[in-house]
Amino acid sequence: MNKRFGLTAAQTLEITQALREKYKAITYNRSDCNYLSDEQFADAPNILAALKEKPEFMHVATEPGIKSKAFDDSKISAHTAIIPTINVPDISALSDLEAKVYQAIARQYLVQFMRNKKYLEATGSVDVAGEVFSYKAKTTVDPGFETLLKGSSSENKEENDESSDDEVGTAFESVSELKAGDSGSCRETSVTEKKTTPPALFTEATLLAALVRIADFVSDPVIKKLLKDKDRDNEAEHGGIGTSATRSAIIETLKTRNFITLDKSKIIPTETGIAFFNALPDIATQPDMTALWSEQQTLIEQGSLSVDDFISKLMTFLTEQVSQVDVGEIKGEHKPREGGLPRLESPCPNCGKEIVASTKTYGCTGCTFKVWATIADKKITASQVETLIKKGKTVEIKGFVSKKTGKSFSAMLVLQDKTTGAVSFEFAKKK
Repeated sequence: MNKRFGLTAAQTLEITQALREKYKAITYNRSDCNYLSDEQFADAPNILAALKEKPEFMHVATEPGIKSKAFDDSKISAHTAIIPTINVPDISALSDLEAKVYQAIARQYLVQFMRNKKYLEATGSVDVAGEVFSYKAKTTVDPGFETLLKGSSSENKEENDESSDDEVGTAFESVSELKAGDSGSCRETSVTEKKTTPPALFTEATLLAALVRIADFVSDPVIKKLLKDKDRDNEAEHGGIGTSATRSAIIETLKTRNFITLDKSKIIPTETGIAFFNALPDIATQPDMTALWSEQQTLIEQGSLSVDDFISKLMTFLTEQVSQVDVGEIKGEHKPREGGLPRLESPCPNCGKEIVASTKTYGCTGCTFKVWATIADKKITASQVETLIKKGKTVEIKGFVSKKTGKSFSAMLVLQDKTTGAVSFEFAKKK
């Protein structure tokens, strides 16, 4: 849905949740299984009949007796694949995105009961100056299920047909006429130079797919095996981390915390995200712990490790890892706490506690240190107080007003007393 309609994982979850709960139109929507049960095959005639009552699907040529490879009880996990229910909604009553997502689900279900694509293929090889070159060409005889999928999205169009039907047909006719022993001349050759490129940036769709097969990104053979072993009974998983119900939430959390951002659907790590990654111990940035914890859980199932021992070891490990975190490069965004006052980034120079900003003062939460928010009729900003605390002196500030003369003047604020927060003026030397 991300590539086809530009939907985020969270949006897809929200839409499918509505289709399931509000309209009762689809089965469990948090499933990552690609297979259906034999029981669902028995229900197919009723669902197909319900779908074909709608104008969007009545033209589709299906055969209820066709049983595709998707129907396989042995490959079903906790839930089956997402399919329509007998409660087929009025498409016009759905929102635009609800209609698109529902029809995508319905089409994928309908193709399970359509004829396979049939094609002719011609293959062969030619000898050119001692070098053997192979060739292959196809031409479609019966498009079968492709009549429903082809053109439904740019994604399917690219997958189904890289060349036009005319071009494919002409190529097939040309090579299929060749016979063993035929000879000819090589009229033209060309060399294309290409450079290797780095892997493409993740989109939400490709990142979700990668999380399912995280073992592919692991070089350690032991860890790779542990990751794959934990999913050996789950056809939809291939050494992944997270679950189909949590992965979209993980991505949304990363966006909410400003660790990643989207640029034309591409996922880009932010400066904060990179700093956070660099601050973590190495083991926290690798999928190794998922594999090792899974191994520990297997030992618990086998009775060779108690839950209490596992939790005790886990807490010890986490405590050690947290102590290694270095947040020195992370620049947090300071916002008012809900129901409270804004906090400064700099701690109190007297006791090290937090400094809160009110309408009247910048005051410490742990001692008597405070800097007045207004000095000589000039409002002092949080940034200026930060500089005052860090450097002991601000840059020159304009707009102070003298109580004696009523005239404005410019001066620097100097922190005179780190215990009380008392300040004094310092004037720039005249040239």
